Amino acid sequence: MKRSFKFHLFLRLILTVFVIIGANRMIAQHFLTEQLRDEIHQEMGFALKACELSFRHSKEFLACFKGSQPGSLISNVADYYVMCPGQGDDSRKDLSDVCRRDMTTEFWRSKESQAHDSLQFSRGELADGRWLAVKFSERINGPEVWVRLDDADRMVTQMWALRDRNLMRVLPIVFVMVFLLNLYITRVLMNPVNAIQDSMSKMDASNLHESAPLMAPYREFEKIVQVFENLKSRLDGSFIKARRFASDASHELRTPLTILRGNVEKLIHDLPSGSDAQVRMRLMGDEVERLIDITEKLLLLSRADANSLQQDLVDVNLSDLLSQLIQDAHTFQTKLKIEGDIEPNVIWRCDKTLVRQLINNLYTNAVNYNRSNGWIRIALKQSNAQFRMTFENTSTELANDLGERAFERFYRGDAAHARNVDGLGLGLSICLEIARLHHGELAMALTQKNTVLLTLSAPLAR
Repeated sequence: MKRSFKFHLFLRLILTVFVIIGANRMIAQHFLTEQLRDEIHQEMGFALKACELSFRHSKEFLACFKGSQPGSLISNVADYYVMCPGQGDDSRKDLSDVCRRDMTTEFWRSKESQAHDSLQFSRGELADGRWLAVKFSERINGPEVWVRLDDADRMVTQMWALRDRNLMRVLPIVFVMVFLLNLYITRVLMNPVNAIQDSMSKMDASNLHESAPLMAPYREFEKIVQVFENLKSRLDGSFIKARRFASDASHELRTPLTILRGNVEKLIHDLPSGSDAQVRMRLMGDEVERLIDITEKLLLLSRADANSLQQDLVDVNLSDLLSQLIQDAHTFQTKLKIEGDIEPNVIWRCDKTLVRQLINNLYTNAVNYNRSNGWIRIALKQSNAQFRMTFENTSTELANDLGERAFERFYRGDAAHARNVDGLGLGLSICLEIARLHHGELAMALTQKNTVLLTLSAPLAR
């Protein structure tokens, strides 16, 4: 079972979307986390400058800072601030170790410490972890604001957790959007392919030289279109050579075969009647007639392939032709039951000679591939300026591939060889070409009754 291009593309899109989401999450988490840390660090400096007068009272300081930043998520990190008052403040006795100047002197001298707008910002390692800190750069023992980096990252972690939960909720929507995107992309991709396919489907061996060149809808399709045009040119040349060979061979064979037939007929007349030599000469004459028949049929097919069959269009009464055929068949075919359902006065404007050949070939085919004491049913109906002619016959041995290969040239099936049925395997091929020449359709069907049904449908007039 072949894979579906749409399903394959959908899986690729789903995989691509998840890779993009995963890569985006990793990149964003790396860069945005650092940006949020810098933002928190800057907010600490803003709090120190804006609310310095309330610094001695932590609740007033936090209220001042949050009041100046309404709606800010980052301001919630202030709940983890460690405030170190300036030197001389008695409250320093109960403060954290980070407020001890003798322990943090090196912290303010690290490479990550920098001054900006009267403030000094620093980050680094202490004994109990990494910290962010800010103080006034011009005050040696002034107030300081500290926050543990782990406490600052809590808010960041909560933001990522919230984002991941929301991502799980929108996954069904992502699937739906990817599915719709898959349909859209498939349509866009297949439109130029379908356009090329439509143009290619109209081509056959008879119109390769007539069809207009394919036009590449986009630049990316120019190479494949060029390859197809080159292939079409080579195929057209091959078909022309094959048709020319069949036509030339048939023409060249007609004259020597006609001379040979004349000499054989003369020898048959000159030889003693009933002698072995005359019998062998009659057999040779039959084979010569067979060769002449082959060349005539090959010539007709080569002309059909080259669209050079000449037509002499006249009004032909199909009803009379088929009725006469059935009447004659009753005389010569005593072992077969011939039935007819012929609608009267069905007039077809066609080439009478070719149509006679078509009807005779269909009838001969029904006789040759019938069974003993079988039957043939011929029907003719017309409606809406069209007619439908059918030949149905019983059969005992039907090849499995008969329905698919019946109109192939020189195909006769296994039953023909097993039963020594006379024929060349060209009759139905000629019938098909004659039907096409008259803008008709010839089809074969194998029925459940173990019968063969050949149907010709065509307009009564062009």
